[in-house]
Amino acid sequence: MHITPPFLDARILDGVAVVYLLPHTNVTTFNANGVCIPHILKLLESCRRVDVVWDSYIASSIKESTREKRGKGVRRKVGGPTKVPSNWPDFLRDSTNKEELFQFLSDKVGSNDWPDGKEVFITSGTDVISRGSDHSMPRCDHEEADTRIVVHLKDALDKGCTTCLVRTVDTDVVVILIGKYHSLTSQHQMAAIWVAFGTGKNFMYLDINAICYALGKDRSTALPMFHSFTGCDTTSAFFGKGKKSVWEAWNAYVEVTEAFNNLMNHPYMTVTVNCKEFQLLERFTVIIYNKKSNLDSVNEARRELFSQKNRTMENIPPTQEALLQHTLRAVYQAGIWATSDHCEQKPPTSEGFGWTLESATKTWRPVCSNLPVASQACSGLIKWLQKRHVHVWRTMLMQEGAVEVHITLQLPM
Repeated sequence: MHITPPFLDARILDGVAVVYLLPHTNVTTFNANGVCIPHILKLLESCRRVDVVWDSYIASSIKESTREKRGKGVRRKVGGPTKVPSNWPDFLRDSTNKEELFQFLSDKVGSNDWPDGKEVFITSGTDVISRGSDHSMPRCDHEEADTRIVVHLKDALDKGCTTCLVRTVDTDVVVILIGKYHSLTSQHQMAAIWVAFGTGKNFMYLDINAICYALGKDRSTALPMFHSFTGCDTTSAFFGKGKKSVWEAWNAYVEVTEAFNNLMNHPYMTVTVNCKEFQLLERFTVIIYNKKSNLDSVNEARRELFSQKNRTMENIPPTQEALLQHTLRAVYQAGIWATSDHCEQKPPTSEGFGWTLESATKTWRPVCSNLPVASQACSGLIKWLQKRHVHVWRTMLMQEGAVEVHITLQLPM
C-alpha cells in the first residue's frame, strides 16, 4: 500500500536499517553531525516521538552464530575523530564495529538538544536513553531490535500515541508485528500500526491493521510460528520450497493453524513426535511436498515419493527425527517472538531445542538427528548377511544429516 497518514504520533526505527540506509559517502569522521541528528530532526517535523532501537550482541548466542556465517568484516575502532571507512557494508559485518557504532550514536543522540514538545528514545545496551520525556523505559534484555521494537511500540501506545509507524527492511519485523497486532489492539482499540518497508523501487507502506483484518485473528497470531517453521534466519527452509509454496500448503491444510497457535500461546513448549502439535506439523510437511497425499507420516511420504514418484533426494521430506529437530528450532525462535512484548524475555538455553554448543568453538550448531548414523548402525548387519552369501541392495534416503536405509535381500537359491 502506498498511502500513509499525513501525521504520525510516533516513529520507531530499526536502527540497523537506518545505519545502512543513511548516506555516508560525504562524511569524513564518525563525529560528523550531518547524518543521524538531521535525519531524526526531519522525522520529528511530522510526529512527536521518535524511537531508535539497536541490536545487542550476546557472545555465544544462536544469532551470533548465524551472523558469523555471513563472514567477518574489517575491525575498525569507532571514535569521534576516526575516519569513516570507505567500505561501509564491510565495516558493518563486524559485530564489534556495530556495537561500538550503536553506542557512539546513542551517546550523540542522548546529548543533543531536541525541540520542545518532542520525545526521543534510543536504546543503549539494556537501557534506554530518553530526551524530552518525564518517563523512562525499563531495562530490556532483548538481543534483537526485531523484538525490542514491539516493546517500544507498546510503550508508545501506553503513553497515548495512536498512529505509529515502524521503519525496517526486515521481513521478521513485519511478521512479529502481525503476530502481536491483536494483543496490542486489545488494549488500544484505536491503534493504527504502519510499517515503512523496503528500499528504492521496492519501498512500500504496509497497513498492519488492514493486513490483520484480511488474515483474520487465527492466521495473524499463527504467522510467526509459520514463518519460523518454514524458514527464517535461525531455521532452515525446506529445500526448494519458498514462502509462496508453503503458503499454498497452509491454504490446503488449514488444520495446522491450531498447532501454530498452540505453540505461540505456550512459548518454548515441549514437543515430541507423539504430541498433537507435532503430528499436525508432520502432516503439514507432507502436504508441502505433495498436496494430494493422504499420508500423515513423513517417513512413509519419503518412501512413496522416492520409490514410486521418482523424486530426487532433494525433493522428498526430511525424516521424522530430522523434522523433530527442525521443529524444536522453530519453536525456540517462535518463543522469542511470542514474548516480544515482554521487557525481560529470559529465554531458556537453546540446548535441547535442536541446537548444541560446540565446546571447542563456543558456537551453536543445529542438531540434525539424535539417531545413530545408518551407515554405522547397519554395517554389522550387512557384513553378517554378506558372509552368508546374501546379496544386499541398499537404498539410502538422506535429508538434513539423517539417514534411513531400506535393505532388499536376495536369498541364495
